[in-house]
Amino acid sequence: MSNEQAYHRLGEPGGPGCPVGILPVTAKNEKGELLPVELLNAGENSTEIELLRTVASRLGVRWGQDHLGWWAAVQGHGFPGWAVWRQDDSGSRFLIEANLTETQARSMVAEFEARGHKQTYWCRDERVSQ
Repeated sequence: MSNEQAYHRLGEPGGPGCPVGILPVTAKNEKGELLPVELLNAGENSTEIELLRTVASRLGVRWGQDHLGWWAAVQGHGFPGWAVWRQDDSGSRFLIEANLTETQARSMVAEFEARGHKQTYWCRDERVSQ
């Protein structure tokens, strides 16, 4: 089976997007550094889902729905793939949170470890880890 066949899924997104106003502003990243961002305003007559559809389409996200649920294909946006895990005293492993940046994941592990619990915490890049 070719890669195209292996990853082919059926489905189309439904519903409209909305017009947005764009305001250039400055925000802080997770390191506290200032960076230019754009604040999008969909106005009071648009719904949250319409705004999300608009943002996704402008980012080039293709999404749809099939018998397995909703899916999204994102090209080249560097979607974060780090996850934080916990192992309890009996050896059971639990995913705490996923889709984090490396900085966010390492910070979360440090925060949990600082609490002094007996559990073991770690993070890893799930895109390359097994």
